[in-house]
Amino acid sequence: MILAEKLWNARVDGTLINPSEVELPTDESSAYAIQDAVTQVADANIIGFKLGATSEAAISTLGVSESFYGPLFDRFSYRNGDEVTLPRSHKILLEVEIAVGMDGDLPPRSHRYSAQDVEAAVAWISPAFELVATRFNIELAGNGRLLIADGGVNAGFVLGDKVSDWGQLDLTRHPARLFVNNQPSANGHSGLSLFGSPFEAVAWLANHNNLVGRGLKAGDIITTGTCTGMTPIESGDEATANLERMGELTMKLVSRNDRMPPLATETGR
Repeated sequence: MILAEKLWNARVDGTLINPSEVELPTDESSAYAIQDAVTQVADANIIGFKLGATSEAAISTLGVSESFYGPLFDRFSYRNGDEVTLPRSHKILLEVEIAVGMDGDLPPRSHRYSAQDVEAAVAWISPAFELVATRFNIELAGNGRLLIADGGVNAGFVLGDKVSDWGQLDLTRHPARLFVNNQPSANGHSGLSLFGSPFEAVAWLANHNNLVGRGLKAGDIITTGTCTGMTPIESGDEATANLERMGELTMKLVSRNDRMPPLATETGR
């Protein structure tokens, strides 16, 4: 069985892959090739992308040359207030993010997209949770190529209520607070990434060489990098994100063993 099939099966079945038993990517280009192959065998549709390693510290820790991206699948998307069902064997890390919903296409072109180009093509922004986990039996540190191959280590995401009027919000420093089981867990803001704002982050993605054949499309959802770092959570934990004028977002993590995850709820694409 090829690695792409193993990665998808591990995501669905809750198993873990021993890196010593598979042929691994040798560089970031081959890692993205494996990621693309996973999307071909996946029993799910891509509804957008996540960004990862969006700080210099994360880039250094993970051992990658730059930030990376991975696909978001409809099968692993959830609404505000949902129970999120993920395998018990996959250690989950939680990130508070700002999601961007595209209203227009950003097709491949010869000159680079700017944050202003992105903002003009955006329909809405929203608080979001990204749940991060790897299907490899590894630690995250130093294994960036494997993380790219493994779908950018996305395990799921929760989309909050959409905001279509963001003109009065300062998205370079919009506050975000995370509470786990009603206890303060992490604080941050929307400009913590090396991009400085969600629209700059989406511009980076639109300009990425590996998206040359696709670009970004109307309806795509992009999670733009953590505002609060990564917080470990366990089965039974309830999380709340408070993004002040952008609203609150809640979820509860429920672990499973051998039960398949339900088909995703509608995210409003």
